[in-house]
Amino acid sequence: MWATQLVVALATAAIVAAVISKIFGTKPDPREPPVLHPKVPFIGHIIGLLSNGTKYYATVSARCKYPIFSLPMLSSRTYIVTSPTLASHIQRASTTLLFAPLIIGFTDRMVGFQDKTSVAKIRDLKAKEENRPDFMDRMHDMMYFVLSPSEINIVSAIMLEQLSNRINAVPNETERELFEWVREQFTAVTSYAFHGPENLFAMEPRLIEDFFIFERGLVGLMSSPVPQLTARKAYLARERVFKGLLEYMAKGRYKKGSTLVQNRYRMHSEIGLSLPDIARSEIGMLFGLLPNASITTFWVLNNIFSRPQLLAEIREEIQKNALSIDGSGKIRTISFESLRSSCPLLNSVYRESLRLNAPMTSTRLVVEDTIVADTYLLRANSVVQIAGDVIHKDTNVWGPDASSFNPRRFISSPYGTKTGVAESEKSPVHPAAFRGFGGGSVFCPGRHFAQREILSLVAAVVTIFDLEPPKGEDHIPFNPPIDETRLPLGVMKPLREVSVRMKRRDVEDVKWVLALT
Repeated sequence: MWATQLVVALATAAIVAAVISKIFGTKPDPREPPVLHPKVPFIGHIIGLLSNGTKYYATVSARCKYPIFSLPMLSSRTYIVTSPTLASHIQRASTTLLFAPLIIGFTDRMVGFQDKTSVAKIRDLKAKEENRPDFMDRMHDMMYFVLSPSEINIVSAIMLEQLSNRINAVPNETERELFEWVREQFTAVTSYAFHGPENLFAMEPRLIEDFFIFERGLVGLMSSPVPQLTARKAYLARERVFKGLLEYMAKGRYKKGSTLVQNRYRMHSEIGLSLPDIARSEIGMLFGLLPNASITTFWVLNNIFSRPQLLAEIREEIQKNALSIDGSGKIRTISFESLRSSCPLLNSVYRESLRLNAPMTSTRLVVEDTIVADTYLLRANSVVQIAGDVIHKDTNVWGPDASSFNPRRFISSPYGTKTGVAESEKSPVHPAAFRGFGGGSVFCPGRHFAQREILSLVAAVVTIFDLEPPKGEDHIPFNPPIDETRLPLGVMKPLREVSVRMKRRDVEDVKWVLALT
């Protein structure tokens, strides 16, 4: 049903676009990036994206090999950037290539604001004429400040304390699906750290499943004009999460939350958002906090435990550089700061896992005609996207093994090193080539917190547990295929389950502490 309606909608849109283009369309300027016309006029590229997800940009890029090209979509055009050098130019053009106008529309479709004036209040168009920072700029600055390394120690300490408690409580030889178990840990500890002890999921645990039903169905929900009909399961799940958040806000439970949550409430109140729409805005916050860290951690654990030699090396690295044991031998502490600064192989595996599984596509709206790199004209009212997945798999950037997992690719540089080549050809990768956290003025603000929780949980599992096959099974089905055909909104998920038995390597009366320092 949904697919049929989509085809009809696209066909109608194509006819409308053809008429608009014929009457009002502008002729291509020779300075614009090369145009790749779809086989089906106006809607061909849209169909390709919906059908093939992240693979579509790679397929198109392989045909043309341009560093930037234009994809006509309906009556507009989208510019696709596949060159790290050009990506850095795009990131620097932050006055005419803007992210905020797109994220506002994205958020509205995601959370479903009830008050029709909420989007206008968030856009804050009067700010420019009043010569002041607009709402999105102020929200951006606040979030980047409170989530900076120097400011997140309080929420990080709370998160690590909660994570320590949960790790210590894992019964020996527990059998679980690995991704589900990781997601359960992070949902609990991240919600507690940011939204406080009376957070949504602590008060109503059944809403955890609702949130992830909503998350799984988000693309269908956002792409439909009537999601309550065509994406009903995700829509109803979102509405149940909203009701829980509304109660959280209405009863003042946010006052026990983090500075970030309290500041967001205050700032949304100051611009006149209603309480229901403040609650809805927090759905977007949950989306930023929860799914990606869980999926990334799964891939890091998969990449380590599926390679026994790498597992042994990382265990030795952690035990040598980040583990301390008290005099009784009963309290063992893993230091995040030591993991970050003294465990280069672990950090390299973390970034390599992101490179292969986080095809982040950085998107900007062109608000006025812009010349990029003194060469390419980007037309106003177009969209430009930096195709992270294409750049991450480019053999010219990373070497002939670009599509393969190399645990040491980032061991010498946080940006990565070209590998699989002669020693004389090895060189640091362009800083804009690694897209795991986005780039430019819209780097993921939560990346520092994510690193703390991901590395700490990975180090704990690696150090404390052996992962063995469930009883009755002869192996663990590591390295599941990746879901590449969906349009990703973050890190790509595995297509099949990986069930394990978590067998403790130590005596059970040892207390494990995950600490910042």
